[in-house]
Amino acid sequence: MKSVSLVIGAVFLALCLTNVFASDVEVKDGKENRKVTATSHQPKSIKSSYSGRIVNGKNGDIASFPYIVHLRVNNFGACGASIITLKHAFTAAHCLYKNQNATKITLYGGSTTQTRGGVVFQASKIVIHPYYNPETHDYDAAIVEIKTSFQGYDNIAPIALQDAEVPSDTTCYAAGWGLNNYDRRTSPDNLQYATLQVITQQQCSAAWGSYATAQVICAQQNNNGDVCKGDSGGPFVCNGKLTGATSYGGIGCRGRLPSAFAKVTAPAIREFIRNTAGI
Repeated sequence: MKSVSLVIGAVFLALCLTNVFASDVEVKDGKENRKVTATSHQPKSIKSSYSGRIVNGKNGDIASFPYIVHLRVNNFGACGASIITLKHAFTAAHCLYKNQNATKITLYGGSTTQTRGGVVFQASKIVIHPYYNPETHDYDAAIVEIKTSFQGYDNIAPIALQDAEVPSDTTCYAAGWGLNNYDRRTSPDNLQYATLQVITQQQCSAAWGSYATAQVICAQQNNNGDVCKGDSGGPFVCNGKLTGATSYGGIGCRGRLPSAFAKVTAPAIREFIRNTAGI
């Protein structure tokens, strides 16, 4: 087993707000008030591609990822989140642990880009998992409730929650607007996605030691692709269902260590979602 000291270099992926400039926000009018229900999502553009990565990765289209929203603190982009009901989004606890004032939190969705064409939703309530440990980032789960509703907008819709264990070697994907060049600290305007393969809990523990608890699922890409700072809290999707929220990964975002995601099907996280969001 690799030394737990590897964890000292772990990159917890929320952007430092002082390093991000505020995005210009354009709010579009709502469309007709049509019914929206959670569905499975498997973008056609992904299929069996293994070359995409968020660091220097592939462009995504919001039409294929209608559940992803950009979490902003005081209008600064900080993390990603996933719409799971018409009023709730699931994200990582470490994105909000020091920012629990709902008046400062907004979610931006419905647009492929960070800066134009989207809809801004004001948070009304922030709920951090009661067992969240800010030292180890165990139980790294949180839910944002909004004042209004996600219903009635183009390219904004909930995603169904994962309801089964995902076997190792399953090809899944992560998405976000995080850094696409760690060394230069550059962030893309266009949504990015990466395909990753789920690894076993034993492989995850070999890399992360005691940090690899039952509350995480790990995945890795074989050609140096990785999630990076700013992708925290964003969706990890397997078989079209929300399987996790991006939690942590290796230094430099170079794919040398597996990425870890807060696991939706972990009993304590699933119960937290059920009790907070009612699903």
